Parts: sequence; structure tokens; C-alpha cells
Amino acid sequence: MAWPGGYRCDQCGGPLTHTSDARAKGLPEVVWRNQRVDYGARRGMVFRFQAIFLGFVIAVLGVRYSVGLSSPWAWPAAAASIAGGALIWWLLHEAADRAVKVWVLRKGQLSKRKLARVLLGQAVAKRP
Repeated sequence: MAWPGGYRCDQCGGPLTHTSDARAKGLPEVVWRNQRVDYGARRGMVFRFQAIFLGFVIAVLGVRYSVGLSSPWAWPAAAASIAGGALIWWLLHEAADRAVKVWVLRKGQLSKRKLARVLLGQAVAKRP
């Protein structure tokens, strides 16, 4: 596997193998699971950052455009845009969390038929 910063493994000292190399196909499943966890966690972090950024932009732009509205509608529109930005952030953050749990950590343990039931079950179970 390709570890950043070298040509030898930090743990055993053996030569590193790229994931596209033919020798990498014979590596044990624990190595591939570690690879999925590392890259899945990285994708989840990037997606969560995008969720934070998108929620913030929606809230700020909504407040900016609500200033131009007439007097009785400006405050409710600003509050709705802040709530909308927070809702977008929360939905995307939860989606990233579930995607990492289902597709990265449970790969090979979960059949595709049960995928929707798992996603919906987590949503129902988290409600107060």
C-alpha cells in the first residue's frame, strides 16, 4: 500500500506496493479494509467541510437578500434563511456520516437490499 512519505512500510520495513500493482491484489482483506477506512474517512471529512461551507453560504446570502425586503418580511426571511442553512448543513453532515458507516465500515457485511432499510432505520432511531 502507498504510505505518504516513503518507499518502505513504517511498521515492518518491507517495500511498499501501489494499489494498482498486480502484487497488491494478493494482499489480505485487512489491508484493503484499512485502505477503505482511510480513504472513506478522508472523503467524509471533505464532504462535511462542503456541508459547513454550503450551509454558511446559504444562510449568509439569504440574510443578505432579506435586507432588501419590506419591513414586516425582512426578519422572518432572515430567520428562515439561517434555519435553511443550518438544515442543509445538518442533512449533508448526517448523509456523510451514514455513508461512511454503511459504505466504508460495513462493506461486504450489508446486502444492497437492506441498504435503504438501514439508512431509514438510523434516521428513525435518532429522532427524539
